[in-house]
Amino acid sequence: MSEEKKLTPLKFLPDVQQMPWGSVAYKLADLGFVDSMAAEGWLGGNNLSDIMQTYLERIVGETAFEWYGTQFPVLVKRLSVKGRTSLHVNPDDETAEQRYDAFGKTALWYVEEAGPQARLYLGFKKPVTAQQFYRACMDGSVEQLLHTVRPQAGESYLITPGLVHAAQDVTLLEVAEASELWFRLYDWDRQDRELHLEEAFDLIDFAGKTAARAGDDGLLAATDQFTIHRIGLKEPLKSHRDQDDTFLLYLCVKGELALQADGKDFQAKPGELILVPAEVTDFFLMPAAKDTVLLEVRMDPRSAEDIVSEPVEES
Repeated sequence: MSEEKKLTPLKFLPDVQQMPWGSVAYKLADLGFVDSMAAEGWLGGNNLSDIMQTYLERIVGETAFEWYGTQFPVLVKRLSVKGRTSLHVNPDDETAEQRYDAFGKTALWYVEEAGPQARLYLGFKKPVTAQQFYRACMDGSVEQLLHTVRPQAGESYLITPGLVHAAQDVTLLEVAEASELWFRLYDWDRQDRELHLEEAFDLIDFAGKTAARAGDDGLLAATDQFTIHRIGLKEPLKSHRDQDDTFLLYLCVKGELALQADGKDFQAKPGELILVPAEVTDFFLMPAAKDTVLLEVRMDPRSAEDIVSEPVEES
């Protein structure tokens, strides 16, 4: 890979993995055990980790490079949940670094499709004690404690560290910090997977906090880990970002996107994404189909010093 060539927008091949409740398609991941491969262009065939090692801040911008080093800072995956996922919880960055030398995990769930039995379990109905939750996990009554949402397509929910969560009969696009460090608390009627209830007990927010639904357009999430906007693309938009120090991800959730940069066209259909490197400053976003909807993901400046290092896969 030559340092002399100018970077262009990138598309990646999905990595699909089967789960007891459905499947996970990693759309963009730099996790070691999953390493997305560029699909086309002169970087086609190279893995994201190799691209990052070579081009660093030219890909992600100075802010992301200062915090995450040579790891791409954002994970994007599609969860096709036919049954029900386990109930689990994510750690925050500080705890993950201190205990596991890893990143924590903040995530946005965007509802792509909702089946007739669709449910999201997001926190507790009301504050519970640690003893109440433990007993409910032991006797199988935990669902009675959980705040339950009947999701609709197009809705989104921010999953913060400490929030117990699970999903049922729904297709979700997850945009998250580049980490798969999470802990399984309860697995419903399944008996064949390891639980981490005791290990993760002090990570749980028992105060009855839930995940609020974001709006339909505009800003969906503004966290230290990422900023996400939902864009209803009705006409061509020109991007000119001389002072913009960040990568941009455009994830198509409806319709079809045509992105033009340096005289080349890049297409994205629902579920596909395009990574625009930080050094690509001028491009057009154009709707190639009626009612095109995008999620734009970026990383805005952060004020504190980084405390985390490399992420690890959940054991």
